[in-house]
Amino acid sequence: MTDLTSLTSQVYQQSSVAMLIMDVDFKIESVNPAFIRSTGFEPVEVRGAPLLSICDELVHTRSIQDIQNRLAETNCFSSELAMLRKNGSLFSAQIIIDGLQKPNGCTQYYLVLILDISEQKQRESELRYYSEIDPLTNLGNRKFLFQSLDNAIASAKRFNYTVALMFLDLDGFKQVNDFFGHGEGDKILLEAAQRLKRCVRQVDTVARLGGDEFVVILNGTSTDMIAGTAKRIIDFLTLTIKDQVNEIQVSASIGISLYPRDSKNPLVLLKYADEAMYKAKAKGKRQFCWHLESK
Repeated sequence: MTDLTSLTSQVYQQSSVAMLIMDVDFKIESVNPAFIRSTGFEPVEVRGAPLLSICDELVHTRSIQDIQNRLAETNCFSSELAMLRKNGSLFSAQIIIDGLQKPNGCTQYYLVLILDISEQKQRESELRYYSEIDPLTNLGNRKFLFQSLDNAIASAKRFNYTVALMFLDLDGFKQVNDFFGHGEGDKILLEAAQRLKRCVRQVDTVARLGGDEFVVILNGTSTDMIAGTAKRIIDFLTLTIKDQVNEIQVSASIGISLYPRDSKNPLVLLKYADEAMYKAKAKGKRQFCWHLESK
């Protein structure tokens, strides 16, 4: 029958999971072959080094102290950390640390398991991306819009500034689809998205709700600057599409609501901006209107 100590050593050496053993001062005592394969570090390069040396530099001393405090309380720790490879690259890892105790109950060493979860994190990131991004224009979609609006309102509440919500609809877009086809319509939507992004700052947000409806969130700006941005968008989004038979002008009608003046509720702000957009259309299109026409 295989000796238990020998079996334990065999598991440590032959496991596909990267492992290392640390002393009570968090200095690395030994690493297994899977650790070498995962990180590229040879045992001589890490022996005696602190755990911090193989973690992302953003894992600072406070984080290590937090880990030590948790181990002192429960003798185990589990979390996601960014780990360092010898070539300087980082990978996401699930770290599991267990204290190895003497018969008297005192911890003598720590066993660290390092599970590479970088592929899982990449898949999660891709799923988040595709759940929040409009595939045609590469703008944020409705879900992304409301997340961004919630964040904008939270920040505006904290720092006491205004957030403007612009609801845009493309005038003449239906005629483009009717006379030139949906392929040409998609080109117009893509062009409109690109032009919209050029009209706003990096701190602002542009999203596509669907069809030819877009929303812009302007953070922390005056009503004069909001009006200037609306005029710039209207100028930039005026396009002419023509062939030998048809000529159609595409433009934008814009409705604007303000946080906190008009409402503090994201859904209500969107509703008010939508209603103001229809007022702009009624005025003759290629216009912008405020929810409250005091400006």
